[in-house]
Amino acid sequence: MVCGTETSARADHAVTATLAGYALGDVAHHLTAEAARQARDTLLDTIGVALAARNSELVGILARTHPGGAGPGGSTIWTSGCRADAETAAMVNGATAHAMDYDDTNESMRGHLAATIWPVLLALGEQTGSSGQALAEAYVVGVRAAVAIADGMTIDDHYARGWHSTSTVGVVAATCAAARLLSLSLNQTRHALGLAGSMAGGSRQNFGTMTKPFHAGFAARNAVVAVKLAQAGFEANPSMLEGPLGYYALFDGRQRLDQVARSLRDAWTPSRHGVSLKNYAICYNLHRMCDAMANIKARTAVQPDDIVRIRVAVEPQGKAPLIHSQPTAALECKFSAEYVLGALAHGRMLGPADFGEGILESEALQALMRRIEVSEHPAPQVGKPDWYEGYAVVCVELRSGNVLSERVDNPKGHWGAPFSREEISRKFRDCVEFGCPGADVAVLEREIRDVLETDRFGGFSSLPPK
Repeated sequence: MVCGTETSARADHAVTATLAGYALGDVAHHLTAEAARQARDTLLDTIGVALAARNSELVGILARTHPGGAGPGGSTIWTSGCRADAETAAMVNGATAHAMDYDDTNESMRGHLAATIWPVLLALGEQTGSSGQALAEAYVVGVRAAVAIADGMTIDDHYARGWHSTSTVGVVAATCAAARLLSLSLNQTRHALGLAGSMAGGSRQNFGTMTKPFHAGFAARNAVVAVKLAQAGFEANPSMLEGPLGYYALFDGRQRLDQVARSLRDAWTPSRHGVSLKNYAICYNLHRMCDAMANIKARTAVQPDDIVRIRVAVEPQGKAPLIHSQPTAALECKFSAEYVLGALAHGRMLGPADFGEGILESEALQALMRRIEVSEHPAPQVGKPDWYEGYAVVCVELRSGNVLSERVDNPKGHWGAPFSREEISRKFRDCVEFGCPGADVAVLEREIRDVLETDRFGGFSSLPPK
C-alpha cells in the first residue's frame, strides 16, 4: 500500500514529462475561438509595441551588437528587416517587444507572455515554413504551459523573492511552445525543458533599466537554444523541473507540483489564460491607479495646483514591482506610482512619447510627486470588500477640503474590460507611426492579422524599412 502511494505521488509530480506530453499532444480542443482571437490580437500588439521602440537606445545598442546578416535563410529582426539566426532574432525581437513595457500581461503567471512566446515561434516558424495553424497551436501551448508552471509554485512568493517570472517561467513555457512547433519527440522535449530550467533567471532588481526588457529577450533566445540543442541530441536531466535540486526546488520553497497536471486539464478561460493589453506604456500594476486618476480628471477637471495630496490603496503585494518611488531616469518612471499619477495630473498620456529625456525636469511635477502616498491593504476602503487579481483606490485631497475618490479593479484593456478590435488597431497604428513615421500601417496590419491563416509563414514583407 505504501509503495503504491509513493509511485502514484512520483507520477503526479513528474512535471517535466507532464509538460512535454502536453506540448506534443492534442491541443485542438484548447484552440477555442477565444484563444485563436487572443493569438491574433497579441501577435499584432507584440509587433506594434516592438516597432514603437525602434528608435530607442536599447534597440540601437542591440542593432550595433547583434546586427544580423544570416542571409536569406535567417529569421527577421522586426525593427531593422535584417535577418539573423533564430536565436539572435528571438532575443532581439523579445527584448524590443518588451522595451516600452507596453506589451500584454497575464496575472496567473505574474508576467508577460507574448514578448517571450511570439519571438520564439516567429523566428523558428520563418525558418521552417510553419503553417498559421501550427503557430496558433504552439501559442496556446505556451500560454497554458506558463499558467501551469506558475500553478506549480507559489507564484506571489516567487515574485516577492525578486524573481522576474516573465523570464523564469517564460523560458520554460516558450520551450514547450517551440518543442510543439518543431515536433520534437517526447524524450527530446524533456531534455529541452531540462536545458531551459538551467537557463532560467531574471532579477526584479533590474526593473527600470534596459535589462528588464532584456529578460524577455534572453528567455526567448534560451528557449530557441534549448529546442535546437535537444533536437540535435544534446542531453539534460529529463526530470529537471521536479528534481530535488531542480527548477522548482531552486525557485520556490513551497512547491505544489501536483497542480501542474491539474492546470493543464482545465478548460481555457479568460480569467486564467487571458491576457490584458496595455493602455499605458508602464508597469501593469500602475494601470488600475492610472485609470482611477484619469476618471477623476475626466469627471472633475481637477488641476495640479488644486491637489494637496494623493493617497493610493492597492492589494497586498500590489507595490512589489513599484520599486522606484523617487525615479531619476525615464525607465525608472515606468515603475513609479508617484511619477505616473503626477504626470497624469499634469496632462501627460503615458504613451511611448511620454518617456523621453527630461521628463522629470518640471519642478511642479516633482513637488506633486512628493505628495503622493501608496499603501497596501487587504480590502478596499471604497466599494465592495472583495476583489480579484487586484484593485486600486485613488483619493485626491483638494485645497477646498473636498476628497475625490475612485476605485478601479479592471483597467481598460484587462481581459474583463477588453479593447475592441478598433481600439487594438488604433494602438497598433499609434505605435507604428511613433516608431516608423510614414509606414503603411494598414498594409502591415492586414499582413500580420493574416499570419495565422497562412499555409506557410515566410516572414513579413510589409515591415517598414529602416
